[in-house]
Amino acid sequence: MTRFQRFLWNSALMTVTALGTRAVGVLFNVYLSAKLGTSGLGQFSLIMSVYGFAVTVAVSGIHLAITRTVSEAMGLQDSASMRCALKTGLLYSLCFGLGAAALLWIAASPIAVSWLKDTQASAPLRILSLSLPLLSVSTCLNGYFVACRKAFRGAVVNVIGQAVRIGVTVFFLNVPSAAHMQSSVSVIAAATLISEASCFLLSLILFLPDTRRPPLAYTDGVARMASTYCGARSVLRIAFPIALTAYIRVGLQTLLHLLIPLGLQRAGLSSEAALSSYGTVHGMALPVILFPSALLTSVAGLLIPEIAEFRTRKEWTSVKRTTSIVLRTTLLFAVFVSGVILAYANILGTLLYQSTEICAYLHALAALVPVMYLDTMVDAVLKGLDLQIASMRYNIMDAAFCVLCAYILLPHLGILGYILLLYASEIFNLALSIGKMLSVTGLRLPVLRLCGGPVIAVIGASALTELFFRIIPITFDFAVIDLITRILVMIIFYGTLLFLLGCIGKNDIRVFFSLLLGRKAPPQGKVSQHSHLQKRKKYGIIPRKIM
Repeated sequence: MTRFQRFLWNSALMTVTALGTRAVGVLFNVYLSAKLGTSGLGQFSLIMSVYGFAVTVAVSGIHLAITRTVSEAMGLQDSASMRCALKTGLLYSLCFGLGAAALLWIAASPIAVSWLKDTQASAPLRILSLSLPLLSVSTCLNGYFVACRKAFRGAVVNVIGQAVRIGVTVFFLNVPSAAHMQSSVSVIAAATLISEASCFLLSLILFLPDTRRPPLAYTDGVARMASTYCGARSVLRIAFPIALTAYIRVGLQTLLHLLIPLGLQRAGLSSEAALSSYGTVHGMALPVILFPSALLTSVAGLLIPEIAEFRTRKEWTSVKRTTSIVLRTTLLFAVFVSGVILAYANILGTLLYQSTEICAYLHALAALVPVMYLDTMVDAVLKGLDLQIASMRYNIMDAAFCVLCAYILLPHLGILGYILLLYASEIFNLALSIGKMLSVTGLRLPVLRLCGGPVIAVIGASALTELFFRIIPITFDFAVIDLITRILVMIIFYGTLLFLLGCIGKNDIRVFFSLLLGRKAPPQGKVSQHSHLQKRKKYGIIPRKIM
């Protein structure tokens, strides 16, 4: 199996898994909104934001540190450093996981009283604190699986973990024996603890075969190289700066989530109405907007070790070509998703939540999709290029910017201020990240051509799809089947228009299938210097050496 086939197989596996788990997650949110109500869902989101900060402390950058260190050791064929890095990572995870659990357990009551304004919130926070050591070690092992290109192991762990969490939650919320629990949120917290315990045990079981025979690195004709770096030092060198910056970033984000309901109350809403509006946007609309990003999140996770290996081997042309292709593909996909949400927001809101209020939020956030999705891939490229500190620095600046905007905008504009805050935040973060990436890789992105073609294509595809169903009035008994059919027809029109507009060409399709079959790219024949330069410009590759 070639490198491309291996990458494509792992990407497909993780994408299918992520889409499945994300779809189940959206349906689970629908179930929770029915059980808790929008205000209860908002309160649960606040508790999970506090738990998210505790998770950041427990993990402390270990996933990226292990992924980067192990993949670089594999690129250098250095199994000793890989073993040392893994042992250091597991010890690091255990220490930070136990420390975060102790801090959250002790601070649960003050946080519930002073920040969340709900004394009953201390119980779910204490239950959630017990899961932190288990989650930290599982995260370390998952980073190892990603670096070793064994994505199926992490996929199995994620699927089973989510199945356990949802199954236990539904069971306890629907049996009389759970009546002694203080609240439904405590039930969900207990289910999360059981889920993390199952993920921990399963990760250990899947990791045990590698303790006897660790996976060797890819050969690919690269001779074994003597390594002089220490695996433990590399792990700490990557993890510590990420941890410190993550604490600041997530702390600011947690403060932001606590400020949003308060800002909405200052705008004139009651406490319950503020939590309801926050829960509608954050707990209902954003999961729908982010659902298709599971396709990109899977690829982004696998892209980090690939870019890291290219960088270790000084294969800068491969870095530039891979980055260019990834960005082009991301834009094509994101613009299509944005068009689907704009065209079918009413159907999505009614189908999922039986609510017309959420449809307006879906329409308002649809244009943000390309920015959010592109930012995900740019962050992955920066991490693969050993620029994770710059990425985290930009995230901190973005979080501080959001806190300032929330303090200023929300009391005056209410929920509209929250929508504007999301736009300003994502655009600000992407501008910083993509500027850094372009300066380091030397890529040149023709923005108008890259964005203009897909936007025209998705508008045309949406109009042609509506015209198609007017000319051929096909009806279905189930709204889900009708929506899926319309999206499939829209995909066909979108792909056709992209081809006609020159956004994708025959050569792109030929090269893809050649790589998929494990062959070299088809020969293009003798080309002139001018056509060669045009080809390089197409992919954004300019003749500039990367330091």
